[in-house]
Amino acid sequence: MAGRSDVGLLEDLLVMEQQLISMYEAGLRRDVVAADLAEELLEQERLHVRGLQRALAGAGSRSPRAVAPSPALTAALRSRDAFARFALDMETEAVSAYVDAAAAIRDPKLRQPLGSIMACEAAHRVALRDALGERPLVDYPG
Repeated sequence: MAGRSDVGLLEDLLVMEQQLISMYEAGLRRDVVAADLAEELLEQERLHVRGLQRALAGAGSRSPRAVAPSPALTAALRSRDAFARFALDMETEAVSAYVDAAAAIRDPKLRQPLGSIMACEAAHRVALRDALGERPLVDYPG
């Protein structure tokens, strides 16, 4: 992501968010994810899209790129476990993309919103790990 314009970085994040929306919508249609979880995550992804669109509104953004479904999503739609693991991988990639974008973005006013979305994506990882019955990301001494 180094060397990319702020607009380019935001457009890449927008495409990724649109892919996440498509993934959760497909999971709901195929009933391979708990509806309450998917609807909550889906609504948050839609908020991320709106935020990125606002950031791009006056920045000379090009037309949004088409989002093609991942071939791996088709395989993930076969079971709840496969879908949750696929979604967890996608959310992990999202966190990494936001870390990279926040480090590369030139406009310092965009770092806070990107960091906020990144934290939300990390919370999605926690929810998906819970859905898989996996331990939290951090063990606290108890």
